[in-house]
Amino acid sequence: MGRPPLPIGTYGQIVTRQVGGSWTARARFRDNDGRTRLVERRGSSKAAAVRGLKQAMRDRAGPASGTVTGDTRIKVIAELYLTEVQRRRRGTTYDTYALHMRNHVLPAFGEMRAREVTVARVDAFLRSCEERLKPNTVRSIRTVVSGVLAYAARLGAIPTNPTRDAAPVEGRMKEIRALTADERRELLQKLDSDDVAESHDIPDLVVFLLATGCRIGEAIAARVGAVNWMDGTIAIEANLVRIRNVGLVRHTGKTFSARRVLPLPEFLLALMAERGLQQADPEALIFPNTEGGFRDPHNTGARLRDAVRRAGYGWVTSHVFRKTAITVLDQAGLSARAIAGHSGHSRPSITQDVYMDRRAEGRQAADALDAAMGLLRNRVSGE
Repeated sequence: MGRPPLPIGTYGQIVTRQVGGSWTARARFRDNDGRTRLVERRGSSKAAAVRGLKQAMRDRAGPASGTVTGDTRIKVIAELYLTEVQRRRRGTTYDTYALHMRNHVLPAFGEMRAREVTVARVDAFLRSCEERLKPNTVRSIRTVVSGVLAYAARLGAIPTNPTRDAAPVEGRMKEIRALTADERRELLQKLDSDDVAESHDIPDLVVFLLATGCRIGEAIAARVGAVNWMDGTIAIEANLVRIRNVGLVRHTGKTFSARRVLPLPEFLLALMAERGLQQADPEALIFPNTEGGFRDPHNTGARLRDAVRRAGYGWVTSHVFRKTAITVLDQAGLSARAIAGHSGHSRPSITQDVYMDRRAEGRQAADALDAAMGLLRNRVSGE
């Protein structure tokens, strides 16, 4: 009867020998694919060679070999999971996950062993979060908890991810409020007469947001070269974000669906021409800071909120301008697919996400915005 194979992630007897002035240590190691291979390391001494070999085999084993078990504490698995998130996801995603991990998940589960985190405990934790946090925040926390436990399940520490069976996070539907035509007119007039808002380039930024339905991070990341003056379009291809310990970063799109080409209403093209952008450096930003560089999205959002509050529209945020543009397109009779393509949303269906070009079709979206917001053309022309 043959000798039984080594358990996966383990090694056999270490054999050493001296060759000239150095030492060699070798052993047979059974990899995660089930194959047994000879691993060898050299060192200046016998002990150094053995240490190098053992370290190589620990690295080769990785967490999938059984170093993470049902008895491993969640704080250890969480650290491994965040390392994977940092490798695979955008910096802003990692910052958000790390914040929720530090402030919510680890205080609740950090000292528990993986096998002790049950459906009932996850559900009770989420319900307690619902009592003190907003639904969107709780959903984000649930994503982090699920990610950690799914990671543990993939490594064989637990049989399934208990978060999947916890009750969903419930949230009250908020009223979707967009600016009416009269409100748009009044707000823009007040912003135009606000010297502080004008000094921060807020009025023109608001026009851009209304005319495109872009996210504020997309607007301040847009470059002059993205505008096709002949076709009257702009390529939305990046999002400006601040990453902890890194600074401002221009990401190539919030998501795949966020990268799109938009037709521009005539009033916005006229505004950008008035700003001298047709002759500007293609690499220049449409809305730079005072030194021509990136605007901080948080500071820009704060100045925008201050400006609309002074105008008597304290309920308005940058996303209200996006909702207004989408509402105008809906009222104009555009299809859900056309609006999703124009807005950079990943719905209405997975087929459209994966297989269909989300570029806005023709100039229908721009014409609808032009017709609904013609008052902005008068603003540009000075009438």
